Amino acid sequence: MIIGWGEFLSLLCALLWAFAVICYRKAGDHIDVSAMNLFKISLTLVLMLPTLYFTDGLTPPTLTPKQWGLLLISGFFGIMLADLFYLRALQLIGAGLTGLTGSLYSPFVVFLSFFYLGERLNSWQIMGMALVIIGVIVISYRRKSLTVTHPPVIGFVFAALGVFFTALGIIVIKPVTTEIPFFWIISIRTVGGIVSMLLFNFLLKKSINPLAILKSKGKYWLLIGALLGQYLSTMVWVAGYKYTTASVASILNETASIFILILGWLILKEPMTQRKIIGAFISISGVLLVLQMSHL
Repeated sequence: MIIGWGEFLSLLCALLWAFAVICYRKAGDHIDVSAMNLFKISLTLVLMLPTLYFTDGLTPPTLTPKQWGLLLISGFFGIMLADLFYLRALQLIGAGLTGLTGSLYSPFVVFLSFFYLGERLNSWQIMGMALVIIGVIVISYRRKSLTVTHPPVIGFVFAALGVFFTALGIIVIKPVTTEIPFFWIISIRTVGGIVSMLLFNFLLKKSINPLAILKSKGKYWLLIGALLGQYLSTMVWVAGYKYTTASVASILNETASIFILILGWLILKEPMTQRKIIGAFISISGVLLVLQMSHL
């Protein structure tokens, strides 16, 4: 099999995101999730300015109030809320388990598309969604034991919520994505994320200074994670879709959960158990089934 640029870039996107997750996990040992999220969203917005200059231009597109509203709401759900849950899950259950729970993304997208966009579900997609859920249950199942400490169930709940809100953030803007330049979509969503994050921190009496994390021990891990996960992986993701079909790119992007599992084992010394491997195999099989049947 010959791997072209599109396939290579799609795999690279998954690998970059996996490394970013490891960095977020390391940073989470020292920095509160709200401060982490505020910093990485702010950094993304700063980096998008030169990106817009060299791509879509700095002149904002002409949008209707509805389009502005959808993009900003998408930023609230898909950037602010989703990442808060995801970062907290990393702290509670580690990178490997959080990454495997990320396999729920494709089924969530299909499920939400059914209700919000009126897209039809076929029996194979439903079967694939069931497989993903079974896989997540396998990796999160624990027997009662006085000698073994299990990851808290709430961590899996937070990871699932993070993935759900990521999918919701994408679905709500799907009807308008073909009408707006791509990098302006990212930028406006980022504005929605940072405004809601600032409001969240203000209401909870937390720091609204994105640079407050510079005093923290995990600042370099967070900086690297934000560059890899919020900026570079997005650029590579777009390029991957440009040079190969959407179905191939989306399937290869899903390998991120496998990369996260392996990197968590190698770098963070997280245990590689038989249950994780079996759960990963079941979940990835379900993801492949959902994606393949979505493009028939």
